[in-house]
Amino acid sequence: MAHPRVTKEHIEAQIMTVDYIYEGQLTICIISMKNGFRLVGKSAPADPANFNAEVGQRYAYEDAFRQAWPLEGYLLCTVLQTQKEAGQ
Repeated sequence: MAHPRVTKEHIEAQIMTVDYIYEGQLTICIISMKNGFRLVGKSAPADPANFNAEVGQRYAYEDAFRQAWPLEGYLLCTVLQTQKEAGQ
């Protein structure tokens, strides 16, 4: 039996929407999860001349997505503990 774990695919399946906001060269990514929780990531170049919207989106998304790992890990621990206490 495989041990439960948080995977990239699991996190991706929890995403409802991804939105971007631009403020000058600052890119903000808002990931809205299916349960209503939101994760916010950001990206900005050191030199404004290097701004590239596509690159900004990628880094801002990665910044927001990275925040989901510990949250999903905590949730999985809680679920496993609840199952253990219920004798499942």
